[in-house]
Amino acid sequence: MAVVRPERNAELRKALRPYRAKADLFAAGLFAADVAMYVLFTALAVGHPSLVVRFAAGLPAGVLLAVLFVVGHDACHGSFTSRRWLNQLIGRLAFLPTLTPYSTWELSHNLTHHVYTNLRPLDYLWAPLTKREYDALPAWRKKLERVYRHPLGLALYYPVEIWWKRLLFPARRFVQPSRAIYVADSALCSGVFLVALGFTARHGIWAVLTGMLWPFAIWSWLMSWALLAQHTHPGVPWFDDEREWREAQSRTVMTVHVVAPGPLNFMLHRIMEHTAHHLDVTVPLYHLAAAQAELESRSGELVVERWTPRSFLEHLRSCKLYDYDRRRWLDFDGRPTRR
Repeated sequence: MAVVRPERNAELRKALRPYRAKADLFAAGLFAADVAMYVLFTALAVGHPSLVVRFAAGLPAGVLLAVLFVVGHDACHGSFTSRRWLNQLIGRLAFLPTLTPYSTWELSHNLTHHVYTNLRPLDYLWAPLTKREYDALPAWRKKLERVYRHPLGLALYYPVEIWWKRLLFPARRFVQPSRAIYVADSALCSGVFLVALGFTARHGIWAVLTGMLWPFAIWSWLMSWALLAQHTHPGVPWFDDEREWREAQSRTVMTVHVVAPGPLNFMLHRIMEHTAHHLDVTVPLYHLAAAQAELESRSGELVVERWTPRSFLEHLRSCKLYDYDRRRWLDFDGRPTRR
């Protein structure tokens, strides 16, 4: 997906070539360290005598679910290591704790979202409704849309709209060409879930809550937040006409570089350096920060947003519905939120 003028894309991608280099030993060590930390905190969340410690340990365990997912995401793009088989192995293993079928993520993310970023109905990630579409929804669905735009309620977005609908149970037509692989990946995730549930349940219902459900809730919030922050911004337009979308790529930016707080950005393996990632998915996560800096030194067209709680709440307030004709965000009553 182009994020700057087409005539500049080739030049900028060329500038990113040095950052495509893979470091297989470093990547393997990084993955092993992430796994070790996840196992450690999950063990504490499941088996520590103190319930307070269990909940406390479940928090970093949930963050580490997101960390492992970022590794799997990179591997699924084929950019984490230089070897395809190793990327596929690490990707599947890294996705297992979040019960993400590798093949359906590859289809929905790599081959759909990255190809048609911000073009409805092909790009589905936080694609905003029009006022007419919102008004036509049943009351319960309107309520759900409002919950998704709540600072805490947005945690429901990823598990409901992406994980359940598109990864676990995608429409048959989407997975038909590789249905056998999809079935195998789904069976693998199901088997891991049953084993984990059986092992955790042996320690009691509280262990299931603190070792599985609580970390999964943390992970769901982080995933929903990251996807929202990377593609929903008052300065980033959406399109429902492919011709207009292709023409507008010459003067618009489709992704956001979210300057997250340093510790969070470090923990999430720099995935918020999202402009560089969309411009060249072959840049591995451990070179993303340098690649993003290179882009920003060469182009002033990129959307860069320093994340703060205030900016987060403001974007939730102002980016609810969308007027595709006038390219502006609306609130749920159909009023423009920015002049």
